[in-house]
Amino acid sequence: MLQIFKYNLKQLLHNRSELFWVILFPIILGSLFKAAFSNITAGEKFQAIPVAIVNEQGSMSDGFMETVKELDKDDKDRFLKAVYCDKKQALSLLKKEKVDGIIQVDDNISLTVSSDMSSAKLNQSILSAFIEEYQMNYQAIVKIVKTHPEKLSEAMDILQESASYNQEISYGKNVDTYDQYFYNLLAMVSMYCGTAGCLIAIQNQGNMSAIGARKNVSPTHKLKDITGELAVNILFRFLCILISFAFIILVLRIPLNTRLPFALLAILTGCTTGMTMGFFIGAIGNMSENVKTGLVMVITMGGSFLSGLMAGNMRIVVDTYCPIINRINPTALISDMFYSLAIYDSLDRYFENLISLVILSVLFCIGGFLLTRRKKYANI
Repeated sequence: MLQIFKYNLKQLLHNRSELFWVILFPIILGSLFKAAFSNITAGEKFQAIPVAIVNEQGSMSDGFMETVKELDKDDKDRFLKAVYCDKKQALSLLKKEKVDGIIQVDDNISLTVSSDMSSAKLNQSILSAFIEEYQMNYQAIVKIVKTHPEKLSEAMDILQESASYNQEISYGKNVDTYDQYFYNLLAMVSMYCGTAGCLIAIQNQGNMSAIGARKNVSPTHKLKDITGELAVNILFRFLCILISFAFIILVLRIPLNTRLPFALLAILTGCTTGMTMGFFIGAIGNMSENVKTGLVMVITMGGSFLSGLMAGNMRIVVDTYCPIINRINPTALISDMFYSLAIYDSLDRYFENLISLVILSVLFCIGGFLLTRRKKYANI
């Protein structure tokens, strides 16, 4: 077993193609992600919403106008960029897309927007939510004045504390939305091990390769030979991916090292699942090496797509309409292990994914061994 391990390790160290795909490829793609997402993030700083205010002196005018003035202060927390005018001027500004909406104040508060301004949809939704919240608070104050006037001061203090419209808050974890792409990148690279597993299966079939023919007439026990090859390939690719992992953490500054031992276990489990999946596919039938390798790549890239590597919201779509897919999609399970480490204090979800991957690995491994053992050939 040790000799088999050492021989295969030397062989892998001279395979430049494998070194590129497991080390340089994730580094290059990760760097491109970082460059692209840095520009997106830089453009996401909140800008005060331009809005036209039409004050027609109603029962709600005084209080609302005071609120608008507070939110229109020229500082870093500015929420509104208000223009005070009559309705005709306001409609003209909206038509010219100088403002994202018109707020009309009298005995009620109403919002007018343009359906043609697709670029302002988000701001229009924010304005609508702002007005709705203000009206709810106003009605609450009116009710308190009528029923419990002695609690008015306390209620005003509570409402003032909650009325923060442009304040950054944290839910306990500082997680960047775009980190999921790096989770999926590591998951995809781990599943690339499948090409090596596929080659191992092919090279142990006497009718598929010259190496397989020599191995089948050698006295070495096939189970021992295959186990040694799988073990050294998993270890080698795990160590190579760790180089990419270190680059992403130390150079690109992506916080993937949350609870580092568990993150490393996620990569090792991913490599094992990818390797055994490829081994199982390589052991199926008498298809050519190119067909089997292509099948491994299709499954790997398809799994990466469904887990959200190419489209960030694809994972949500799949989980909404057919959640079972990503419960058996190894790439999604690996990615979700990193996600759970970053988001949750509990490790329950992490271990659920880990157990699923271990079960898949065992099934792939057993299936591969059953398909490759005790094959007989008329001639090789």
